[in-house]
Order: sequence, then C-alpha cells, then structure tokens
Amino acid sequence: MHSTDFANQLDQRLVKIQHFTPQVAVRSQSLGIDYRYGDTDLPFHATSVGKLITTALVMQQVEAGRIALATPIAELLPASEIDGLFADDAAAEVTIEQLLTHTSGCNDFYEGRTKSGPRFVAELKRDLDREWSPAELIAFTRDRQQPVARPGERFRYSDTGFVLLGRALETVTGELFGELVHHRVFAPLGMGRSFLPFRTQPASGTDEIASLSIAGIDIGTRRAITCDWAGGGIAGTLDDFLQLMAGMRNGKLISAESWAMLQEPRHRFRPGLWYGAGTMTVRFEGLVPWARNWPRLVGHLGSSAAHLWHDPVHDAEIAINFGSSKAVSRSFRTLFEVVGLLRQL
Repeated sequence: MHSTDFANQLDQRLVKIQHFTPQVAVRSQSLGIDYRYGDTDLPFHATSVGKLITTALVMQQVEAGRIALATPIAELLPASEIDGLFADDAAAEVTIEQLLTHTSGCNDFYEGRTKSGPRFVAELKRDLDREWSPAELIAFTRDRQQPVARPGERFRYSDTGFVLLGRALETVTGELFGELVHHRVFAPLGMGRSFLPFRTQPASGTDEIASLSIAGIDIGTRRAITCDWAGGGIAGTLDDFLQLMAGMRNGKLISAESWAMLQEPRHRFRPGLWYGAGTMTVRFEGLVPWARNWPRLVGHLGSSAAHLWHDPVHDAEIAINFGSSKAVSRSFRTLFEVVGLLRQL
C-alpha cells in the first residue's frame, strides 16, 4: 500500500460514520503521510488530552530545578487548599509524582462518587452557564467526596489531582495557568489556534470551537466547559495537537529523558489502556487478542472521544476528535482503522 492508498481507504471508512462528525489527522514524515479529515481549521476541546500540557509544564519546572518529582504538594500550596483531600490527613506525604501518576489517593471531582448530594456531572447540567474556578473544583472533592486511599497505595484517576498540579505551577512560577500554557507551550510550538475556552484567546482566529457533547448535552458554547482547567481545558486544531505531540517527544518542550520517564506504564487504567505519569499507553492486545503484535501508542485519551497518540513503530502522530462522550467506542474503532492501515504500508 502507498500513502495515497492510505488516504483513500481511510476516507472511505470515515465517510460512512453516522451521527458523529469526526476530525482526524495522521502525520508520518518517514512514511510520507500527511492526512487530514473533517474541519481542519476548527478548534476542538480535547478534554483530558490537555493533561499532556500540564504534565509538560510540570516537567519543565523539574528540569529547571525549581521542584522535584518528590516535592510534597504541601510545600507548594497552603494547608487551607489541600486539607481534607487526602486520607488520614496525610497531605504532607503527597508528592508531585503521585499527582502525575494518580496515586495520591485524592478523589476525582469529575467522575468520583460523592458522599452526599449529586455527582459533578449532575451539577454541571444544573447550570450550564456557571464558570468553574479551580478553588470550586477542589472544594467539590473536599466537601462532597472521600479520599480513595492513603498516598501511594492505590491508582485512581483524579482530575482534582491535576487541578492541584495547575495550582502548584502557578505558585512556583508566579504566573496564571493560562499564561503558562500560552507562553511555554503554545508559543514555542506555534500552536496559534489553541486557547483555554472562556479563559484565554487564541493568538490567531476566533474562539469558536467544535461541538462538545457530554452526557448528551452540548456544552461547547457554555461556560460549564471551564470545569476542565489544568485537567484538560484546552482547545486547538488538529495541526496544533500534532505539534503538541511532536513537541513532547522531540525535545522542544521537555527532555528525552523526561519523556521516557513519563510514558513508562505503571497502572492499568482500563482494558487496553495503561497509565504512566501524565500519559497513557494503548496496548491493542488488551482490547482484542489478535492485535498482540501491534505497536503500543503513547499519548492521552479524552472523555469526549478526543485522542492524541504517537505510534513509535511507524513514527506517526495521530489526532482524533469525535466531540462526544458517547463516541468513545466509535473513536477507538477509528484508531484501530488508522493503525491497521499504517501496518499495511
């Protein structure tokens, strides 16, 4: 198969998708592939894919010697901000690395169970025009949830933990999180169409984004979208996200040593997905047994069926967006189709 055949076959498969409007980009210089499908100029909200950016910002501070992975979060944030989030009042034991690897024992404001009152998504639906501050997101976990384990004892995915990382970055640098993202990620990588919806503006173009449906409700134009923040509140175009993945692994954002450390799988997130430190790894054989010899992709998945991966075997960057929490399965089928076609080249 040639690169032209790759594009034609993927076009034929994507055009058959009903109910969703996917955006897909695949780039591999070594294979001569530079493929785009869908509205390439329209930014989309990538939900937890944005955790890659928070992770890169943390590692920049580690490499500069301002913090270490072993730095306790209690040294960076006041007790009033972190009290009540961790089991047995063990906040002094929680490290930056544990927050990156989701092993701090902190609950997850977005999907975690509550000890009283409705879960977060129900609160989100109640007032779609509410703008959520980082303090309110942390307070939801403190007031409405219980810690899941002592620090270091258990893996439990936590958006609240990444909000704490965002606040730690603000404390260490003296800059607002949105400023950090623009100055230290978007600008160096030329991600001119990227921004934090309702918080910052892109360097060029408008702040319009693609539809984003969460639990059946389109929040793409509503202020409720601000609930992501440092846990993934980033919007950008397909090309911008390809630039992000390239920057993560080519030394423009962080060192090769940092990238290698981040992508080392530590805990199973769900079948076929493993978590490192701020990164995920796709193990296709965990999804279907016959894919045992397929490449292992590194990057991150978002709950809105947004994907950003690097395929090291084919040296390919892959960005996918379906913009709906109900399209995650369909988006993985598309990922299968992309990598399956790459394997035929």
